[in-house]
Amino acid sequence: MMRKRIFATGLMSLFAVVVFAQQQMPMPQQEVSTDYSDDEIEVFVEANLDVTKVQQEAQKKAQGIIEENDLDMERFNEIVAIQQGQSDEEASPEEMEAFNAAAQKIMANNQKTQSDMVAALEKHDISQKKYQNIMMAYQQDEEFRKKVDTIVQIKSQG
Repeated sequence: MMRKRIFATGLMSLFAVVVFAQQQMPMPQQEVSTDYSDDEIEVFVEANLDVTKVQQEAQKKAQGIIEENDLDMERFNEIVAIQQGQSDEEASPEEMEAFNAAAQKIMANNQKTQSDMVAALEKHDISQKKYQNIMMAYQQDEEFRKKVDTIVQIKSQG
């Protein structure tokens, strides 16, 4: 049950760690391949467990950085929304200074996080591209998602 949540996706804010999110252009919805063997899916599941651990550590560290700068997560996200023009609220100069200091530290930490995620994939001998493609298939194809969830369930029982 807990392992099923490893695939949950959520909204990512400024400090969010998205595996190799270097694509600057939004990608249109495209046909995804679901032609992966059970062995390939098992490798993906194991790699994803490690990648998820790296992401969780990064999120904890980001939370700590935000708190060290006298902000809470909710206010930090509100300031992100203000900066993106999605909120009419305002931030005080002091809040903006704290936000900018936290954001810089978080972005610096994201570089280490990204290299840790690459290392996690290399440990499982799965390429970034294949990992991303399987993740996309998981997110977009219900039948494939059921197949992956079944493998996750079997692995978590064994």
